[in-house]
Amino acid sequence: MSYGYPPKDPYGQGRQYGQQYGGQYGPQPGPYGPQPGQYGWGPPPPPPNNGAALAALIANCVLTVLCCGIFAIPGIITAAMALNRVHTDPVSAKNLTMWSWIIFGAAIVLSIAAVVVMAALGVFASSDSGTDYYDALAA
Repeated sequence: MSYGYPPKDPYGQGRQYGQQYGGQYGPQPGPYGPQPGQYGWGPPPPPPNNGAALAALIANCVLTVLCCGIFAIPGIITAAMALNRVHTDPVSAKNLTMWSWIIFGAAIVLSIAAVVVMAALGVFASSDSGTDYYDALAA
């Protein structure tokens, strides 16, 4: 087996005029690796980004604090785990970030459903029995 040289012709004809080296395998790379324009690895991948994980953490925290969304607490946990894994395990961090956003959406839906159920049960209805807090203090 010869590398870089044309195969020997068993009939003694040798290489024909105009025939190039490389044969059916195409041009072979030089001794210093592939040259620009040939096969290669391409540019390096971009560095891992933690913007989505940070946004998910902030969104879940805001939902928990301002809207009393206790359903968003698992979203806070998964977003914090994603932030810790961005540089060590980017694939896992991407999955955790995705789940954090899913939990955020589910927490919003559950919060809206809870408000609708409470409104249907009359929790927000005012009991107008003629006395309220200020009337009780005046008496």
